[in-house]
Amino acid sequence: MSMTQIEVRLLGRPVVLVDGVAAPPPKGAKPWGLLAYLSSTRQTHPRSELAELLFGEAADPLGALRWNLAELRRLLCRPEGLKGDAIGLDSSDLVIDSQRLEDGDLAVFEPRAAGLLLADLTFPDSPQFEMWLTGERARLRRRGTSLLREGALRALAAGEDELAVRRARDLVVIDPLDEGHQALLIRAHAICGDPAAASAQYEHCCDILRRELSIEPGQAVVAAARLADELARAPRTIDLPAIDARMTVAWQSFLAGSVDHGIDLGRGVVALADRDDDPGLQILARLFFAGMLSIAVRGWDEAATITTEALRLAEEAGYAFEEATARGVLSGIELMRADYTAAAAHATVGTARCPDAGARALNLSFLAAVEADVGQGAEAVRHAVEAVALADESADPIRIAYATAYAGHALLLEGDLDGARGYAERSVAVLAPMLVLLPWPLAMLAEIEARAGNLDVAAAHAARAEAIATTTDVAYQRGLALRAAALVDAARGDHEAAVDKLTLALGQARRTTGEGYEFHWPIAWILESLAEVSAHTDPAAAQRWTETLLDHATTVEMHTFLERAERLHDTTAV
Repeated sequence: MSMTQIEVRLLGRPVVLVDGVAAPPPKGAKPWGLLAYLSSTRQTHPRSELAELLFGEAADPLGALRWNLAELRRLLCRPEGLKGDAIGLDSSDLVIDSQRLEDGDLAVFEPRAAGLLLADLTFPDSPQFEMWLTGERARLRRRGTSLLREGALRALAAGEDELAVRRARDLVVIDPLDEGHQALLIRAHAICGDPAAASAQYEHCCDILRRELSIEPGQAVVAAARLADELARAPRTIDLPAIDARMTVAWQSFLAGSVDHGIDLGRGVVALADRDDDPGLQILARLFFAGMLSIAVRGWDEAATITTEALRLAEEAGYAFEEATARGVLSGIELMRADYTAAAAHATVGTARCPDAGARALNLSFLAAVEADVGQGAEAVRHAVEAVALADESADPIRIAYATAYAGHALLLEGDLDGARGYAERSVAVLAPMLVLLPWPLAMLAEIEARAGNLDVAAAHAARAEAIATTTDVAYQRGLALRAAALVDAARGDHEAAVDKLTLALGQARRTTGEGYEFHWPIAWILESLAEVSAHTDPAAAQRWTETLLDHATTVEMHTFLERAERLHDTTAV
């Protein structure tokens, strides 16, 4: 039995190491392309499929495939492998860096362009494979970026200062225009006690945004830049009654619609709690504050940082309920960045971690939201309905509101208007005294009534949703309310007014980028509506909006909206 150690490096310039020594490379790029495809798909493929994908231009595609498979057998020291009518790669005794990255090994990820899958290799005579490779490079880069974000947050929570800064800096290298990454690096410098570096990074961020986008930094970056001063001024004495009072006032103010005031008070609660040695108090303050930030879609870097700190504290103390709750909050935070792998992982672990009905309802609600986006509609509905039952058992109005809203969302995507209406109405009723969340299910209910032909009722719901969202300044909610109002206009035949409202709605939905997010499903909903409504008056514009939706859904792997966009593309093209 051979003990040869074979390591396959496909990230960057490809190479195969046999017992640590680089094997002679194959001739040309095609064997590397074939190896990358087989290792990434992890399944068998008919020879005819592989021949068409990579060798369609050859005089003898199957013959070209046979030659390239022979090259791979030599390269991988597998004289009897890669044979038969269906070709698959048995990687059980191989170490393949792209598979390690996909499985969560951050050590193999290189954030710079030199670390792309098959870096510098091109396949101009194989356009189908070139398209696959472009998408696979983007997918693996998103996976690496997700692991890097989690690593930076974990390092900050554990007090590993140099590692936290290094990983946050790598995130900025990947996308210097991502305000969430910029804010996290500024925050990391501040938390690590280097206010000069935090200030310098803030100025650098301002310069990039002004030069490249002609914009000023959003609130997430500004808040991170203020952190060093806030840490210096934080009170040094413990006042437990003050913590309790401030927490109560902050939460009530926030729910009533005074969003920024509530968040400012919540930030102070965390600072006060950190003067005590009680991990339970520190966890509670962080989860309470993170909940406000995530509900209002404010400051991704701050929300993710303090929630990861709460998760670490809960894990160290063995607090199952608090750990499950922290994972639920993190799942929602990652959902809003369309990091579906991380969101689903947190929700799955959180659901299993604690039997508490409220904690499980929170995690299952976000798991359902992920599934609704990625094309698993039946699972989304099943998990959302289960979340509603658990939320009812917990009697927690926030849990009930989220569970019923996401149940309505999942059913609406499935085309079940009656089922969606029941859950949306429940969510609206629960949220009547909690204005900060109310516009979301209210806008959903407006859409349902508009599609059912109840236009006056729909218009009233949409107008109320927009008025509240404008007051609370929760941008994505205003975007959803404007979209609902536009659907009413379109149903009444005023397509130009509908397009105007939808254009405003898209601007509102995209405002979340200034907070370090890009809340993707509201953007996708609005782009889809722009394509549908524009088709009545401007088919060329409808085609452009459809292509924008296709690009958006493809980039973040929103398979639900990708399928809807493809159907729209066929319609608008006709």
